[in-house]
Formats: sequence, structure tokens, C-alpha cells
Amino acid sequence: MVKLISKVQFKISEKGEFHEVADRHLEDTIALILSYPWETERSLASIELTCPSVTIEHPIGTYLKVGPYFSGKFSLYYLDTNNKVYFHTVDTLEDVCIWVKSYYDQEGYLLGFEKYSFTINPITHFQTNPFEYTISTKGIIGFFTFILWMTPVTLLMGLLKSIGRPGEFNFMAALAATSFLLLLCSPTIYLFFNYLSADSKHYLQISKGHDEFLFGTVDNNKVYYKSDISEINVYGTNRYPIEKKGHNRRPWSECEVFLIVFKNGEQIRFTSLLISTSRLTYKFPDHRFTNHQRFIPTVESAVFAYITST
Repeated sequence: MVKLISKVQFKISEKGEFHEVADRHLEDTIALILSYPWETERSLASIELTCPSVTIEHPIGTYLKVGPYFSGKFSLYYLDTNNKVYFHTVDTLEDVCIWVKSYYDQEGYLLGFEKYSFTINPITHFQTNPFEYTISTKGIIGFFTFILWMTPVTLLMGLLKSIGRPGEFNFMAALAATSFLLLLCSPTIYLFFNYLSADSKHYLQISKGHDEFLFGTVDNNKVYYKSDISEINVYGTNRYPIEKKGHNRRPWSECEVFLIVFKNGEQIRFTSLLISTSRLTYKFPDHRFTNHQRFIPTVESAVFAYITST
């Protein structure tokens, strides 16, 4: 009998995050569906593609997801090989099991579903995301968002000014604008190299719904548990709580150092070049982040501040 990968999501799970991932026979998959805590998980749950659910995937590239629906019913989401989502509702778990059996028997193909509403890149709701973070091009671009936005704005302002005076070029004005831009961006550039030296080999694997996470390097990392954390310290320019970060107007306000302390005294440290503050706080819904203000939050200043405060 064929085995297919099946996995579960809970209300706390983020998009692409799954638990209990394993190859299962039909009987084991049905047992997984029947034993899932539907009554508790469907309460206040979203009726959408990422939801409390059981997902089955076939090697041909199709997926079948079983989730809650209104009035105690169940929703079935079928993703075909063309990355199109189809939808069907059933009344009972017995009806769900009939469709699951058909999915197994028909080798990953299903008919009789209605087309689901348009969704951008729907496979991300079905496919397992490893949630791995290293220094990447995307992360570096995000780190320099202000500079990448401010530079063309400054150039455009200079161009608009010169349009009104054709043939005239004010060298001193251009030099002043360039100098101002460099001065404004220099802390971000400095912190980039400071953070790069600290995190160039670091590896972090973390998701919202799992208690365990990995930190270290790609080849040598260790398992940590959120439940073992005693405090999470954030060293940056912000003096306000994380949720009021909009009060900070410094161009390098997204540059921050994170120091996580565990109950056994162990510490790990990384920066917003590895993972952004907004993304990291999303991974810790049950933890409080403590801000420590630094005008230029280098890694060294964060370490010194923690040592002197303990």
C-alpha cells in the first residue's frame, strides 16, 4: 500500500509551518485526521488556506488539505499540478475520510471541486517551509531599505531642480547633497559591516508554532527551546516597546542586536542582519522583548551593556 506524506497545522502555526510530518499509509492518515483536536482548534480559527488542518501531499505535486468550516463542517482544499486551488465542503469527518481515500486511490488526482478564489503563490500554504535564516541577498537589501529609497529620491530632487535651469550645474549644491546623504547613511553602512562580521557564519532555524529552534552554523548547530528562555534583550536605537517602534525616526532604526538568555545561564547573540526584528518577534508570541537604547547599536556595545547590567 502506498505511503504519502501527511502533516498537521494548528492555530498558532504560521504559513508553511507543519507538525508531525511523516509518511503514512491510508489507515494511519485517517487515524491522524480522526484524532486531530478539531473542536478546540476550530474555535475562532480562520477559514482560509493556512488554518488548523491536516495536509496530505503526493509525489506528483498535488496536495489535499482538510480544515474547519462554518457550522461544524469541514473544508477540503485541493492544489493541483498547475498550482491552482480547488475547494469543497463536507458535513462530517466520515465524508472527509471518503475524499482522502479517493486521493490515495486516484494517485493524487481529484475531481468535483469548485475553483477557489485567486491566491498569490498558493503552494506556500501547502508546502513545508524550513524557516532557515542566514545572511542572504534578500536580507541585505532589506537592511539597506532606507539607503535604497533615499538615494534615488535625492538624485530626483537634484534633477528636478536642474530642469528649471538648463545648462547650469551647481557643483557645491550637488556636493552638499551627496555629503549629507553619506553622513545620513554612514551609521547603517558601519553597522552592516559590524553585523556581518558577527553573523557571517550564523544559521537560525525558527518558526512560530514550534517550541524548539536551531542556532549555530549550517554545519554545527544546537537545539534550543523557547520554553527555556528567561529573557530576550534587544539593543537598538528604539527606547519604546517593540510595538511602538514607529516613534523612532533614525535611518538605522532597523539595526538591532538580539541577546537571548536561557534559564541555565547560556546566551546566544545575533543581529537584525540575520533576521529582522518584526520577523523575530512574530516567532515569539508568548515572550516579552526588552529594549535597551543605544545610539549606534554595535555588537560590542550590546555585549558590554549586558555585562555591566548583570
